[in-house]
Amino acid sequence: MNSNIEQLNNIIKERRDNRNERIKADIELYGREVLESEEMKQAYDQTHHLWSTVAEHTLRVTASSVLICYVLRKLHINVNIPAVVIAALCHDLGMLDRSEKFSSDKEARRDHAEESVKVAREILDDMPEMAEKIIETHMWPMGKSDAPNTVEGVVVSVADKYTAVKDLVKGSDSNDTGVNNTVRRYKEKVKDAVNSIRNDTDK
Repeated sequence: MNSNIEQLNNIIKERRDNRNERIKADIELYGREVLESEEMKQAYDQTHHLWSTVAEHTLRVTASSVLICYVLRKLHINVNIPAVVIAALCHDLGMLDRSEKFSSDKEARRDHAEESVKVAREILDDMPEMAEKIIETHMWPMGKSDAPNTVEGVVVSVADKYTAVKDLVKGSDSNDTGVNNTVRRYKEKVKDAVNSIRNDTDK
């Protein structure tokens, strides 16, 4: 019985690893210009969603968006993965230097989509029209844009909301922040305190 469960777990892990490799390959293939841009390098230094960075958030949104696209294709719903990758990678780059561009957090939330389109146009020589529209509408219903009018736009918008919550929990890998990292550090402190007490009582 246990060997069957172990075998099933191994199959699931292998499929997940293969899927993650495919996602990574698609992101690198279609998003190379954005990934190699100065703006993306800068995005690793800008905090976003309290504990994450703009770069970490956009990479998570992109990976989630591509995964949703794979599911949609299995359901025979055609989606433009290159446009999704470009839009997802660029959707929050307008948040860079936010304190200089926007007078408040409310203004940043409301206006960064338009600013992100401008940044994307500077990075890409040939900006796909669909990607531009996805970026413009990704904040709906919280921004000032209309609702997305394509499947791709809905995919990125949904992935963005899901990832914003995930950012709070996961935090930043580079800055060791987020609920998970905070809990881990707390557990380590408790464990250290218990070990210290044990060592004192053993003396």
